[in-house]
Order: sequence, then structure tokens, then C-alpha cells
Amino acid sequence: MGTFILDKKKAITFMPDPNAYNVMIRITDPRNEFPVLKYEHLYREILLLKFYDVEDLNSGLYSFNENHLEKIIDFFDVHRNCKNMVIHCDEGRSRSAAAAIGWFLFNDVKSGIYKLYHDGFHYPNRRMVNLFFKHFKEDTRRIDKWEREMFSKPDRNS
Repeated sequence: MGTFILDKKKAITFMPDPNAYNVMIRITDPRNEFPVLKYEHLYREILLLKFYDVEDLNSGLYSFNENHLEKIIDFFDVHRNCKNMVIHCDEGRSRSAAAAIGWFLFNDVKSGIYKLYHDGFHYPNRRMVNLFFKHFKEDTRRIDKWEREMFSKPDRNS
């Protein structure tokens, strides 16, 4: 099973295995439109979600909520046997990474979560992560530790 986390530019031209069971989750801001995918016909189903990449409910912006969580969990359930789960958001770093964490929790692949927090590129949206962990009755203490480690290191992209 492959899990692909992409930004929207890469998602446009990403070609999944044409002979496989491929699905996609697309996430963008409410003010944006989804760009046309070159290989859209290769996906069995595509879930479209719009919410801002914010973690603070007091921001006043439309953020990830229980309704989004339910839609994603239902999507996971319907496509539990897919070969490729492709997830993209605008930058491919925060919302898509958090959705991938949900997929890893759904499939009990904890090593994938560890890799996301330690690759120096992804910064999973904490609100999303918390809701996924709560849904799957998982303890977030490891995430707390990994985030402290991640934010205590110098920026690798500088």
C-alpha cells in the first residue's frame, strides 16, 4: 500500500499506477479552487475538502472540524483496500501530512507517523492530529515529544 503526500502542483501531474486501486484526498483553503488533475481518471474516488490550515479555533477562520473528520474516516473505511492513497493540500506539508497520519492510524502503521515527524519537511496540523488521535483512542504524548524535538532543531530549510 502506498501513501503519497503531495503539494497541489505535484498533484496536478502525479500519475498513480494505472492498474491499481487509487484514491485521493484533496484539501485546499475555502477561497481556492482545486486545479484540474491530468490523471483524474485513474482515481476510483476523490474526496474534496476545504478548510484553512489553522490550529486555533479562536482565529475566526474555518478550520478542520468533526464533520471533516467523519468524511475522511468514512472515505478510509470505504477504501480500506486501496493500493494507493494520494493526499494533497496546497503546500503538501501540514494538512495533507495530518490526513496521512489519520490514514496511518486507521491502518495501524505507527512507523509512518514517526517518519512524518522526523523527515524535516512535514509539519502536521496539530488540530487535525489531535482529532484523529482522539477518534482512534490513541495517546498524543509521543506526538508532544516529537513536536518538541522538531521545533527545537534549527530549520533545515535555511
